[in-house]
Amino acid sequence: MKFHIFNVSQLVLTALFTFTGCTEDGEEITPIETSYYVGIESATDPVVDVLSNAETLYSGTISPVNNGFEQPAWMVFIQGVDQIFSTGYTSAPEFTSYELINGTLTKGEGFYTDLNIYAIDVVDEASMVLMGSARSGLSDKKIYLINTNTMSITKTVSIDFGNIENEQLMAFPVDMKVRDNKLFAAYYHISSSGDFSTPNANQAYVAVFSYPELEFETIISDNRAPNIGRYFTMNALQKDELGDIYTFSPSSLACGYTPVPSKNSAILRIKNGETVFDNTFYIDFETLSGGYKINDMIYVKNGKAVVKVLKEDENDQAYLWAAYAPNAENPILETGIIDLYNQTFTLLPNIPKGGGGWNSAYLIEDDKLYLGVSSQTFASIYVIDTQANTATKGADVEGNYAKAILALYQ
Repeated sequence: MKFHIFNVSQLVLTALFTFTGCTEDGEEITPIETSYYVGIESATDPVVDVLSNAETLYSGTISPVNNGFEQPAWMVFIQGVDQIFSTGYTSAPEFTSYELINGTLTKGEGFYTDLNIYAIDVVDEASMVLMGSARSGLSDKKIYLINTNTMSITKTVSIDFGNIENEQLMAFPVDMKVRDNKLFAAYYHISSSGDFSTPNANQAYVAVFSYPELEFETIISDNRAPNIGRYFTMNALQKDELGDIYTFSPSSLACGYTPVPSKNSAILRIKNGETVFDNTFYIDFETLSGGYKINDMIYVKNGKAVVKVLKEDENDQAYLWAAYAPNAENPILETGIIDLYNQTFTLLPNIPKGGGGWNSAYLIEDDKLYLGVSSQTFASIYVIDTQANTATKGADVEGNYAKAILALYQ
Protein backbone atom coordinates (compact mmCIF):
# COMPACT_ATOMS: atom_id res chain seq x y z
CA MET A 1 0.00 0.00 0.00
CA LYS A 2 1.38 3.42 -0.95
CA PHE A 3 0.31 6.68 0.63
CA HIS A 4 0.05 9.80 -1.54
CA ILE A 5 0.68 13.02 0.31
CA PHE A 6 -1.14 16.23 -0.52
CA ASN A 7 -2.75 19.20 1.16
CA VAL A 8 -5.84 18.31 3.11
CA SER A 9 -7.80 21.04 1.29
CA GLN A 10 -8.02 18.53 -1.56
CA LEU A 11 -10.25 16.48 0.71
CA VAL A 12 -13.74 17.15 1.89
CA LEU A 13 -12.22 18.62 5.00
CA THR A 14 -14.45 20.39 7.47
CA ALA A 15 -17.08 19.20 9.86
CA LEU A 16 -19.21 22.25 10.61
CA PHE A 17 -20.38 23.19 14.07
CA THR A 18 -22.28 26.35 13.09
CA PHE A 19 -23.49 28.60 15.87
CA THR A 20 -25.88 30.80 13.87
CA GLY A 21 -27.99 33.70 14.96
CA CYS A 22 -27.43 37.15 16.36
CA THR A 23 -26.51 38.77 19.63
CA GLU A 24 -29.03 40.92 21.49
CA ASP A 25 -27.84 44.03 19.66
CA GLY A 26 -28.19 42.31 16.29
CA GLU A 27 -24.52 41.57 15.69
CA GLU A 28 -24.14 38.42 13.62
CA ILE A 29 -22.31 35.48 15.22
CA THR A 30 -19.50 34.11 13.08
CA PRO A 31 -19.88 30.38 12.37
CA ILE A 32 -17.15 28.15 13.78
CA GLU A 33 -15.77 25.45 11.52
CA THR A 34 -14.14 22.42 13.11
CA SER A 35 -11.65 20.28 11.26
CA TYR A 36 -10.85 16.89 12.79
CA TYR A 37 -7.67 14.88 12.36
CA VAL A 38 -6.49 11.50 13.58
CA GLY A 39 -2.88 10.40 13.85
CA ILE A 40 -2.96 6.80 12.60
CA GLU A 41 -0.34 4.07 12.68
CA SER A 42 -0.80 2.28 9.39
CA ALA A 43 -1.09 -1.46 9.00
CA THR A 44 1.45 -1.40 6.20
CA ASP A 45 4.90 -2.98 6.10
CA PRO A 46 6.93 -0.99 6.96
CA VAL A 47 4.69 0.86 9.38
CA VAL A 48 4.25 4.61 8.88
CA ASP A 49 2.23 7.20 10.77
CA VAL A 50 -0.22 9.44 8.94
CA LEU A 51 -1.86 12.66 10.14
CA SER A 52 -5.24 12.10 8.49
CA ASN A 53 -8.38 14.14 8.03
CA ALA A 54 -11.61 12.85 9.62
CA GLU A 55 -14.92 14.18 8.32
CA THR A 56 -16.56 13.03 11.54
CA LEU A 57 -15.61 11.21 14.73
CA TYR A 58 -19.08 9.78 15.25
CA SER A 59 -19.44 7.22 12.46
CA GLY A 60 -17.94 5.60 9.39
CA THR A 61 -14.28 4.72 8.90
CA ILE A 62 -11.29 7.06 9.08
CA SER A 63 -8.63 5.89 6.65
CA PRO A 64 -5.04 7.06 6.15
CA VAL A 65 -5.01 5.89 2.54
CA ASN A 66 -4.42 8.89 0.22
CA ASN A 67 -5.41 11.05 3.16
CA GLY A 68 -3.01 13.37 4.89
CA PHE A 69 0.61 13.85 5.83
CA GLU A 70 2.79 10.76 6.02
CA GLN A 71 5.26 10.63 8.92
CA PRO A 72 7.95 8.20 10.00
CA ALA A 73 6.94 5.54 12.51
CA TRP A 74 7.04 6.25 16.26
CA MET A 75 5.60 9.75 16.00
CA VAL A 76 3.69 11.62 18.70
CA PHE A 77 0.98 14.16 17.84
CA ILE A 78 0.19 16.99 20.25
CA GLN A 79 -2.90 19.20 20.36
CA GLY A 80 -2.07 22.90 20.44
CA VAL A 81 -4.41 25.85 20.75
CA ASP A 82 -4.45 26.62 17.03
CA GLN A 83 -1.78 24.19 15.85
CA ILE A 84 -0.98 20.50 15.80
CA PHE A 85 2.55 19.44 16.66
CA SER A 86 4.32 16.23 15.69
CA THR A 87 7.59 14.94 17.05
CA GLY A 88 9.67 11.84 16.49
CA TYR A 89 11.52 9.34 18.61
CA THR A 90 15.02 9.94 17.31
CA SER A 91 18.46 11.01 18.52
CA ALA A 92 17.71 14.57 17.36
CA PRO A 93 13.97 15.03 17.89
CA GLU A 94 12.22 17.44 15.55
CA PHE A 95 9.02 19.28 16.44
CA THR A 96 6.92 20.28 13.42
CA SER A 97 3.80 22.44 13.40
CA TYR A 98 0.66 22.10 11.30
CA GLU A 99 -2.02 24.77 11.10
CA LEU A 100 -5.04 25.82 9.07
CA ILE A 101 -4.30 28.49 6.50
CA ASN A 102 -7.36 29.51 4.48
CA GLY A 103 -8.99 26.20 5.35
CA THR A 104 -5.97 24.14 4.36
CA LEU A 105 -3.98 22.05 6.81
CA THR A 106 -0.46 23.25 6.11
CA LYS A 107 2.90 22.04 7.34
CA GLY A 108 4.74 24.84 9.07
CA GLU A 109 8.08 25.46 10.71
CA GLY A 110 10.00 23.17 13.06
CA PHE A 111 12.87 23.00 15.51
CA TYR A 112 15.16 20.37 17.03
CA THR A 113 16.01 19.55 20.65
CA ASP A 114 19.23 17.89 21.74
CA LEU A 115 17.43 15.55 24.16
CA ASN A 116 14.39 13.35 23.68
CA ILE A 117 11.29 14.97 25.17
CA TYR A 118 9.24 13.17 27.83
CA ALA A 119 7.11 15.94 29.35
CA ILE A 120 5.11 18.58 27.47
CA ASP A 121 2.69 21.37 28.33
CA VAL A 122 1.03 23.63 25.75
CA VAL A 123 0.67 26.77 27.88
CA ASP A 124 -1.25 29.01 25.49
CA GLU A 125 -1.53 29.91 21.80
CA ALA A 126 2.05 31.21 21.76
CA SER A 127 3.95 29.12 24.32
CA MET A 128 4.89 25.52 24.96
CA VAL A 129 7.30 24.08 27.52
CA LEU A 130 9.20 20.80 27.14
CA MET A 131 11.45 18.69 29.35
CA GLY A 132 14.09 16.40 27.89
CA SER A 133 16.11 13.68 29.56
CA ALA A 134 18.61 10.94 28.89
CA ARG A 135 17.32 7.41 29.49
CA SER A 136 20.19 6.36 31.72
CA GLY A 137 22.80 7.89 34.01
CA LEU A 138 22.37 10.83 36.35
CA SER A 139 22.91 13.72 33.94
CA ASP A 140 20.94 16.97 34.00
CA LYS A 141 17.53 17.32 32.47
CA LYS A 142 16.77 20.26 30.16
CA ILE A 143 13.71 22.50 30.08
CA TYR A 144 12.94 24.24 26.77
CA LEU A 145 10.64 27.25 26.45
CA ILE A 146 9.09 27.37 22.98
CA ASN A 147 7.55 30.22 21.00
CA THR A 148 4.97 28.33 18.94
CA ASN A 149 4.33 31.31 16.65
CA THR A 150 7.89 31.14 15.35
CA MET A 151 8.47 27.47 16.31
CA SER A 152 11.73 28.36 17.99
CA ILE A 153 13.42 27.66 21.31
CA THR A 154 13.57 30.92 23.26
CA LYS A 155 15.15 29.56 26.44
CA THR A 156 16.95 26.40 27.55
CA VAL A 157 17.71 25.58 31.17
CA SER A 158 19.88 22.64 32.24
CA ILE A 159 18.79 21.43 35.66
CA ASP A 160 19.70 18.66 38.08
CA PHE A 161 16.87 17.62 40.40
CA GLY A 162 15.26 14.59 41.98
CA ASN A 163 17.99 11.98 41.50
CA ILE A 164 18.75 9.64 44.40
CA GLU A 165 22.47 9.32 43.79
CA ASN A 166 23.32 6.90 46.61
CA GLU A 167 20.82 4.42 45.12
CA GLN A 168 21.74 5.25 41.49
CA LEU A 169 18.17 6.28 40.72
CA MET A 170 17.40 8.93 38.15
CA ALA A 171 14.37 11.24 38.20
CA PHE A 172 12.63 10.59 34.88
CA PRO A 173 10.06 13.24 33.82
CA VAL A 174 6.54 12.08 33.00
CA ASP A 175 4.46 15.28 32.73
CA MET A 176 4.45 19.05 33.29
CA LYS A 177 1.77 21.63 34.00
CA VAL A 178 2.03 25.42 34.16
CA ARG A 179 -0.28 27.13 36.67
CA ASP A 180 0.06 30.87 37.11
CA ASN A 181 3.76 31.56 37.75
CA LYS A 182 4.72 27.97 38.62
CA LEU A 183 5.77 24.99 36.54
CA PHE A 184 5.00 21.60 38.11
CA ALA A 185 6.99 18.62 36.81
CA ALA A 186 6.03 15.08 37.85
CA TYR A 187 8.66 12.35 37.70
CA TYR A 188 9.29 8.78 38.70
CA HIS A 189 12.47 7.05 39.81
CA ILE A 190 14.13 4.49 37.55
CA SER A 191 17.49 2.76 37.75
CA SER A 192 20.29 4.83 36.20
CA SER A 193 21.44 1.64 34.45
CA GLY A 194 18.81 2.22 31.78
CA ASP A 195 16.79 -0.94 32.41
CA PHE A 196 13.81 1.14 33.64
CA SER A 197 13.45 -0.87 36.85
CA THR A 198 11.84 0.93 39.80
CA PRO A 199 13.45 -0.38 43.03
CA ASN A 200 12.28 2.57 45.14
CA ALA A 201 8.94 3.97 43.95
CA ASN A 202 6.80 4.20 47.09
CA GLN A 203 6.52 7.98 47.25
CA ALA A 204 4.96 10.63 45.01
CA TYR A 205 7.24 13.45 43.79
CA VAL A 206 6.70 16.71 41.90
CA ALA A 207 9.39 19.32 41.20
CA VAL A 208 8.33 22.98 41.24
CA PHE A 209 9.93 25.71 39.11
CA SER A 210 9.21 29.38 38.57
CA TYR A 211 7.58 30.22 35.25
CA PRO A 212 8.61 31.58 32.81
CA GLU A 213 12.02 31.97 34.50
CA LEU A 214 12.34 28.17 34.83
CA GLU A 215 14.30 28.40 38.07
CA PHE A 216 14.17 25.37 40.36
CA GLU A 217 12.34 26.08 43.62
CA THR A 218 11.51 22.89 45.49
CA ILE A 219 10.44 19.25 45.41
CA ILE A 220 7.18 18.28 47.05
CA SER A 221 6.48 14.68 48.06
CA ASP A 222 3.74 12.57 49.60
CA ASN A 223 4.19 9.11 51.13
CA ARG A 224 0.50 8.21 50.81
CA ALA A 225 0.95 7.34 47.13
CA PRO A 226 3.71 5.76 45.02
CA ASN A 227 5.52 7.44 42.11
CA ILE A 228 3.32 9.55 39.84
CA GLY A 229 2.75 8.69 36.19
CA ARG A 230 4.57 6.26 33.96
CA TYR A 231 6.83 6.32 30.94
CA PHE A 232 5.52 8.97 28.49
CA THR A 233 2.30 9.55 30.40
CA MET A 234 1.47 13.11 29.26
CA ASN A 235 -1.57 13.14 31.60
CA ALA A 236 -0.01 12.62 35.02
CA LEU A 237 -0.94 16.18 36.03
CA GLN A 238 -4.53 17.23 35.30
CA LYS A 239 -5.99 20.67 36.13
CA ASP A 240 -9.69 21.28 36.81
CA GLU A 241 -11.79 24.44 36.47
CA LEU A 242 -10.83 25.54 39.99
CA GLY A 243 -7.13 25.42 39.14
CA ASP A 244 -6.53 22.36 41.33
CA ILE A 245 -4.02 19.85 39.95
CA TYR A 246 -4.72 16.10 40.29
CA THR A 247 -2.06 13.41 39.99
CA PHE A 248 -2.33 9.66 39.55
CA SER A 249 0.00 6.83 40.55
CA PRO A 250 -0.32 3.58 38.54
CA SER A 251 1.57 1.21 40.86
CA SER A 252 1.38 -1.57 38.30
CA LEU A 253 3.67 -4.00 36.53
CA ALA A 254 1.73 -3.43 33.32
CA CYS A 255 2.69 0.26 33.43
CA GLY A 256 6.37 -0.60 33.75
CA TYR A 257 6.86 -0.64 37.52
CA THR A 258 9.21 -3.46 38.51
CA PRO A 259 9.15 -4.23 41.31
CA VAL A 260 5.59 -3.02 41.85
CA PRO A 261 5.36 -0.46 44.68
CA SER A 262 3.81 -1.73 47.90
CA LYS A 263 1.38 1.20 47.96
CA ASN A 264 -1.86 1.19 46.01
CA SER A 265 -2.67 3.06 42.83
CA ALA A 266 -3.87 6.43 44.07
CA ILE A 267 -4.85 10.03 43.27
CA LEU A 268 -3.50 13.14 45.00
CA ARG A 269 -4.24 16.86 44.68
CA ILE A 270 -2.29 20.14 44.71
CA LYS A 271 -4.79 22.91 45.43
CA ASN A 272 -4.84 26.14 43.47
CA GLY A 273 -2.32 28.61 44.85
CA GLU A 274 -0.43 25.92 46.79
CA THR A 275 2.90 24.20 46.20
CA VAL A 276 2.27 21.26 48.54
CA PHE A 277 0.10 18.18 48.28
CA ASP A 278 -3.33 18.64 49.85
CA ASN A 279 -3.29 16.52 53.02
CA THR A 280 -7.12 16.58 53.16
CA PHE A 281 -7.45 14.80 49.80
CA TYR A 282 -6.48 11.22 48.94
CA ILE A 283 -8.13 8.55 46.81
CA ASP A 284 -7.02 4.95 47.24
CA PHE A 285 -8.14 4.04 43.74
CA GLU A 286 -7.61 0.29 44.10
CA THR A 287 -9.91 0.16 47.10
CA LEU A 288 -12.47 2.51 45.55
CA SER A 289 -12.63 0.58 42.27
CA GLY A 290 -12.50 -2.96 43.64
CA GLY A 291 -8.95 -3.78 42.60
CA TYR A 292 -8.35 -1.73 39.47
CA LYS A 293 -5.18 0.31 38.88
CA ILE A 294 -4.99 3.50 36.82
CA ASN A 295 -3.17 3.40 33.50
CA ASP A 296 -4.23 6.88 32.40
CA MET A 297 -6.53 9.68 33.60
CA ILE A 298 -8.05 12.44 31.46
CA TYR A 299 -9.91 15.24 33.19
CA VAL A 300 -13.06 16.43 31.37
CA LYS A 301 -15.36 18.66 33.46
CA ASN A 302 -17.16 19.14 36.79
CA GLY A 303 -14.80 16.85 38.68
CA LYS A 304 -15.24 13.98 36.20
CA ALA A 305 -12.28 12.24 34.59
CA VAL A 306 -12.07 9.26 32.25
CA VAL A 307 -9.67 6.58 33.46
CA LYS A 308 -8.13 3.65 31.63
CA VAL A 309 -7.74 0.90 34.22
CA LEU A 310 -6.48 -2.64 34.59
CA LYS A 311 -6.31 -5.59 36.94
CA GLU A 312 -3.18 -7.72 37.09
CA ASP A 313 -1.31 -10.47 38.86
CA GLU A 314 1.64 -8.56 40.32
CA ASN A 315 3.70 -11.76 40.45
CA ASP A 316 3.21 -12.63 36.78
CA GLN A 317 6.05 -11.11 34.74
CA ALA A 318 3.93 -11.49 31.61
CA TYR A 319 2.20 -8.29 32.69
CA LEU A 320 5.41 -6.23 32.58
CA TRP A 321 4.87 -3.31 30.14
CA ALA A 322 1.64 -4.99 28.99
CA ALA A 323 -0.17 -1.63 28.95
CA TYR A 324 2.07 -0.46 26.09
CA ALA A 325 0.68 -2.77 23.39
CA PRO A 326 -2.01 -0.97 21.33
CA ASN A 327 -2.58 -4.08 19.19
CA ALA A 328 -2.57 -6.55 22.06
CA GLU A 329 -3.87 -10.05 21.38
CA ASN A 330 -5.17 -10.19 24.94
CA PRO A 331 -5.92 -6.56 25.87
CA ILE A 332 -6.13 -5.68 29.56
CA LEU A 333 -7.28 -2.06 29.67
CA GLU A 334 -10.86 -1.18 30.57
CA THR A 335 -12.44 2.27 30.69
CA GLY A 336 -14.33 4.04 33.44
CA ILE A 337 -15.24 7.41 34.91
CA ILE A 338 -14.08 8.73 38.27
CA ASP A 339 -15.81 11.57 40.08
CA LEU A 340 -12.90 13.26 41.84
CA TYR A 341 -15.17 15.48 43.93
CA ASN A 342 -17.51 12.77 45.21
CA GLN A 343 -14.94 9.95 45.02
CA THR A 344 -17.05 7.48 43.04
CA PHE A 345 -16.04 5.18 40.17
CA THR A 346 -18.17 3.87 37.29
CA LEU A 347 -16.96 1.22 34.85
CA LEU A 348 -18.12 1.57 31.22
CA PRO A 349 -18.78 -2.06 30.22
CA ASN A 350 -19.86 -1.27 26.64
CA ILE A 351 -16.34 -0.11 25.79
CA PRO A 352 -14.38 -3.28 24.97
CA LYS A 353 -11.04 -4.05 26.53
CA GLY A 354 -8.23 -2.40 24.63
CA GLY A 355 -4.49 -2.23 24.41
CA GLY A 356 -2.46 0.73 25.55
CA GLY A 357 0.37 2.76 24.12
CA TRP A 358 2.70 5.56 25.09
CA ASN A 359 -0.19 7.94 25.67
CA SER A 360 -3.93 7.96 25.08
CA ALA A 361 -5.54 9.22 21.88
CA TYR A 362 -8.30 11.60 22.93
CA LEU A 363 -10.09 14.87 22.24
CA ILE A 364 -12.31 16.85 24.62
CA GLU A 365 -15.06 18.78 22.86
CA ASP A 366 -18.56 19.91 23.87
CA ASP A 367 -17.99 18.39 27.33
CA LYS A 368 -17.48 14.94 25.78
CA LEU A 369 -14.36 12.84 25.47
CA TYR A 370 -13.48 11.10 22.21
CA LEU A 371 -11.21 8.18 23.09
CA GLY A 372 -9.24 5.85 20.85
CA VAL A 373 -9.56 2.17 21.80
CA SER A 374 -7.85 -0.69 19.95
CA SER A 375 -6.61 -4.26 20.07
CA GLN A 376 -5.38 -6.82 17.57
CA THR A 377 -8.92 -7.12 16.18
CA PHE A 378 -10.28 -3.54 16.09
CA ALA A 379 -9.48 0.16 16.25
CA SER A 380 -12.29 2.59 17.04
CA ILE A 381 -13.21 5.86 18.66
CA TYR A 382 -15.67 5.92 21.57
CA VAL A 383 -17.63 9.00 22.63
CA ILE A 384 -17.89 9.31 26.41
CA ASP A 385 -20.34 11.57 28.22
CA THR A 386 -18.86 11.93 31.71
CA GLN A 387 -21.87 13.78 33.10
CA ALA A 388 -24.25 10.98 32.10
CA ASN A 389 -21.71 8.17 32.70
CA THR A 390 -22.36 6.76 29.22
CA ALA A 391 -20.32 5.79 26.17
CA THR A 392 -21.23 5.15 22.54
CA LYS A 393 -19.19 3.76 19.68
CA GLY A 394 -18.05 6.31 17.12
CA ALA A 395 -15.94 5.98 13.98
CA ASP A 396 -13.68 3.05 13.16
CA VAL A 397 -10.02 3.58 12.31
CA GLU A 398 -8.42 1.83 9.34
CA GLY A 399 -4.94 0.91 10.50
CA ASN A 400 -3.30 -0.43 13.61
CA TYR A 401 -4.65 2.23 15.97
CA ALA A 402 -5.31 5.92 16.56
CA LYS A 403 -2.27 7.63 18.06
CA ALA A 404 -4.03 10.98 18.54
CA ILE A 405 -7.42 12.62 17.99
CA LEU A 406 -7.13 16.31 17.18
CA ALA A 407 -9.16 19.35 16.15
CA LEU A 408 -8.51 22.80 14.72
CA TYR A 409 -11.06 25.63 14.61
CA GLN A 410 -11.59 28.61 12.34
